[in-house]
Parts: sequence; C-alpha cells; structure tokens
Amino acid sequence: MKIQKLRDWEKNMQVLTQDKALYYISVYSGVIEGIGYNPQCALLEVRLRKGGQVLQYVDVPEDVWYNFRKDHHPDVYYRRQICGRYPERRIPDRVPCSEQG
Repeated sequence: MKIQKLRDWEKNMQVLTQDKALYYISVYSGVIEGIGYNPQCALLEVRLRKGGQVLQYVDVPEDVWYNFRKDHHPDVYYRRQICGRYPERRIPDRVPCSEQG
C-alpha cells in the first residue's frame, strides 16, 4: 500500500511541476521521504517526512543527484552537500502521502 501511495504522489508531483517532470525515488531515511530530479533544468526536489513539506533546489548538478541517490546516509549527504549550497524554495501546498486517497 505504501508503494502505491508513493507512486500516486510521484504522478501528482509530475502534474504539479507541469513541464518540469521530475524523476522521483524513495530513500531510506528518517527525515526524507523521497527525492526527485530533472536533468534538463537541474532541479532537485526533496520531500520531507514530517508534514510532507517539499523543498526545491535549482542549479543542482547531475552528479550531486546521482551521489545523493546512492549515498547510504541520505540525511547526512543532504545536510552537507545540498542545504545552503543551492538556492532553495519551499513548496508548502503539496499534500503528504498519508493524506492522499
């Protein structure tokens, strides 16, 4: 059931970002629910578990995305390699997975 909710969330996120379709994956993390990336616009989105808040980062190189995806400690990688290094925008109006049908 959780996998289906994540897939529904991924579809909704692609619709919400319109022409900026992002590739989303879930990560094993206590803080991060999922991450998405669009290589054409160098756009990274990080969905936090608490409250389902989404943070968007621009001008993120593709190698950062790949390293983030494969890191065994995504929370640590996120804090050290992404937070404060790229312009950030909060997107508060996204619905958390637990509240979707």
